[in-house]
Amino acid sequence: MEIKDLKEIKKVKIFIDNEKIMGEIIDVDNWGKMIISVPQMTKTVPVELGKRGEIFFEKDGIEFFISGKIFSQGIERIFFIPETDILKEKRKNERYETPFVKCILTKEAGKFHKEIISGNVLNISLSGAKIETNLPLNENSAYIIKIDFTIRNKIYPFSARCKLKYIKKMRTVFLNGVEFIEFDYLSLENLKKYLLFLERKFEKDALNY
Repeated sequence: MEIKDLKEIKKVKIFIDNEKIMGEIIDVDNWGKMIISVPQMTKTVPVELGKRGEIFFEKDGIEFFISGKIFSQGIERIFFIPETDILKEKRKNERYETPFVKCILTKEAGKFHKEIISGNVLNISLSGAKIETNLPLNENSAYIIKIDFTIRNKIYPFSARCKLKYIKKMRTVFLNGVEFIEFDYLSLENLKKYLLFLERKFEKDALNY
């Protein structure tokens, strides 16, 4: 699917700050920049700040998404600037945005040498994560990802073997979609606890808005 095809799309889902918002495209230019109408009671984004989010939509029964920056244009409109190409959605599990959680990715590059890349986890689910790095991950290699989840000032360590599903360069950084392919029981339980914490935090924030 190409950017020009967005002119045929109307209904979209916006994913930002773990909030899912239904919207309708009002206008889209040749570069994919969109003006989207949203319900009046939607929690708006400050006009002067751009937040990362994702736009989801369907075409011919297939779901696609684009990552980018979202700006408020009043109480009923947002402005979306794409930062990636249009990607086909293959993720099955519910994912949650994280507050730039640090992670370490280690690639086995030889018997006596390991390549280590640090990154920020942008969103995460039971099956994978989106990670921002300064160096690209290798699509032909497996990595060990390590994350320390913080829940109410207590650390819950997580470690998993993962592989790259997609990668997109965005200015000076890379956005990497990784799939978890192997982890131990403790890591899985800690991930479940963290996702439950994020879900409850979002619900609490929504009620307090």
